[in-house]
Amino acid sequence: LNMFGYTTETMDMLLYPMAVGGKEALGSMGNDAALAVLSTQPRNVFDYFKQLFAQVTNPPIDPIREEMVMSLVCPVGPEANLLVAGPEHCARLMVNHPILTLEEMEAIKTSDFKG
Repeated sequence: LNMFGYTTETMDMLLYPMAVGGKEALGSMGNDAALAVLSTQPRNVFDYFKQLFAQVTNPPIDPIREEMVMSLVCPVGPEANLLVAGPEHCARLMVNHPILTLEEMEAIKTSDFKG
């Protein structure tokens, strides 16, 4: 596979986990390698014709795999001062997900509570 430009690192970090375990490969989003034309190391011929695009700054939200570090809970209502604890913090509706069913929307509309 070296003939096709796969390095040992590519095999160990990207291809091996996918082939053996069926897991998504882990890799960096950036490319800090020198341009092929300026590199002192031998490079693949494909590297000389590669166009660099803007790096992704907003990866897609994946609440299932990233549930330890993110949440879809949406607080609805006026936001009080976070530095001063008070009863106004309890006047917000916490919605578990950003999409409401018709029944949930109707329950909010008909509620007597006005936060």
